[in-house]
Amino acid sequence: MKIGKLGIAPTFHIDYPRESLAALVTLVIYAVGATIGSFAGGSWGGLGIGCGLILFAICYAKDRALPLPDPALTYLALAALFVMAMLNFHSSNPHISWHQWLSLATIFIPLLLLSNSEIAARAWHPSFVPVIFIALIAAALTLGTDLSLYTPLLYAVEGPSAAATDYNRGMSGLVLLSFPVMAGLMRGNFPLGDNKRIWMLLFFVVILLFPAGLTESRASKLALLAGLAVTCAATFLPILTRRALAVILIVCIAWPFAVQKFFLAHYDLLERFPPSWRARMEIWDYMSYRIGERPFFGWGLGTAHTLPFQEPHGAQYLLTKIPAAHAHNAVVELWVELGVPGLMLGVLFGLLMLRKTANLDARIAPFAVGAWAAALCLSLCAYNLWTDAFWGLIAMTAFAFFMMSEARQTHKELTV
Repeated sequence: MKIGKLGIAPTFHIDYPRESLAALVTLVIYAVGATIGSFAGGSWGGLGIGCGLILFAICYAKDRALPLPDPALTYLALAALFVMAMLNFHSSNPHISWHQWLSLATIFIPLLLLSNSEIAARAWHPSFVPVIFIALIAAALTLGTDLSLYTPLLYAVEGPSAAATDYNRGMSGLVLLSFPVMAGLMRGNFPLGDNKRIWMLLFFVVILLFPAGLTESRASKLALLAGLAVTCAATFLPILTRRALAVILIVCIAWPFAVQKFFLAHYDLLERFPPSWRARMEIWDYMSYRIGERPFFGWGLGTAHTLPFQEPHGAQYLLTKIPAAHAHNAVVELWVELGVPGLMLGVLFGLLMLRKTANLDARIAPFAVGAWAAALCLSLCAYNLWTDAFWGLIAMTAFAFFMMSEARQTHKELTV
């Protein structure tokens, strides 16, 4: 097959016998995510679920066999749904908990389909990295320009009530999806010499820093910087870096109580915090006390927004005047809603995904570890853990790495 000039990628030849409808559909979905998803972060849920269902249907129609998802992830997802269902009987609001449980079932099952190796091999398109590279650059430049001009594009689309924070989720998507693209640059999907690949990577990072420096999303800034730092560490010390991240994940279990102690001992320092982070500290403080009241089985799936915030420090809160919409931290949300069982499931999922990065090609793995670290940052200070956009973004990022790995194993050589 001959791939013509695409952006800055020169002409090259590869033999790709499995290029198919699945590959073209995947390329279109990711192109939409890289562009529209970088502005409208809520679209990642529909993109991820749609991608899983469409690719499953295509592969089943071709092979007349069910492409089953990864066993470890399947067992963990089923165990999570089972544990959540059992905990729903202990919920402080069973109606909310069962409604959230049904929602999660419709999210987890389609996204699990993206863990099938046959789907991943068929979904890979040889133009994936060049196309998504160009799409992300266009999105980053457009987003950065709009932010620098005080969001006239956002106002034109959303109306005068829009705010720059409306771009926060989209920026998170831009950050996470950039890591598999960086991996593709370094593994040879651009037919360039090693030195040129490094310069191309640096150019891409500089472009990403443009909107990252202007965005209101401090969580996205932190995720990008942490992901890049971890990628560098994993390049030279892969085993040590993964072990350190595993320890950090486990230590995060103590986060709600560390915040509680900080609030009691260093309340005056909160004046130096940006408003968004002070609000988070107040949320985590009162949530820590709700965890202490029901530490083992939690208050119920999806009930964090119903929990009282006044006790014991509500009078000291400057920004928290009503219960928070969600916990803004995965550890806090798992523990306050699902107790110790939910916390254990969350840690197991994180460790499992971290372990899977070790099975990737050596040139891909450091970027996958970096993406893992970036996703952890976002989960600890940004997203509602139960939103389809969060899980869709995680699944699509992981699937991009998985496609590269499976395509390489299936076709042996996808580079010049």
